[in-house]
Amino acid sequence: MARRTEYRKEFPFPAEKVFTAIATKQYWEDRLAAVGGTNARVTSFNADDSGITVELEQFIPRSKLPSVAQTVIKNDMVIERKESWTTFDGTSTGELFATMKGGPGDVKGTRTLKSDGDRSVVDATVEGRVSVPIVGGKLEKLVLQSLVDLYEKEDKFTADWIEKNL
Repeated sequence: MARRTEYRKEFPFPAEKVFTAIATKQYWEDRLAAVGGTNARVTSFNADDSGITVELEQFIPRSKLPSVAQTVIKNDMVIERKESWTTFDGTSTGELFATMKGGPGDVKGTRTLKSDGDRSVVDATVEGRVSVPIVGGKLEKLVLQSLVDLYEKEDKFTADWIEKNL
């Protein structure tokens, strides 16, 4: 059974400026370099009139995983992430999916970027699923908390990147 969480981030910039950042390949490369971990990379990027699609690959050494995760994950973890965003028309809706390559679970969800005056808000609803008997529920909670922690780091980077680059 999957678990779900919600996340909200407010940016001190208009939504159009945040969208401009996520529509820029350099933003994704810089973000991975700053908060993506060892050997993280953009594997695919496309931004055109139909929206944005980006695919990322990130690595987590097994030694950095919590002990409960190490009981079921015997190798370093490779995470494949995909995000797609609709074109911006005052708002943009994104879909996200991440899988632990060779691992027992995945994450999927939606994000919505919208204006709030001269600021913007990103709302996310994310569902984590880990298919491991007995410890699956504990791992799902751990995955979702780790994801929220990662979003906080990525969003801080995003705000700093926009301030410096746009």
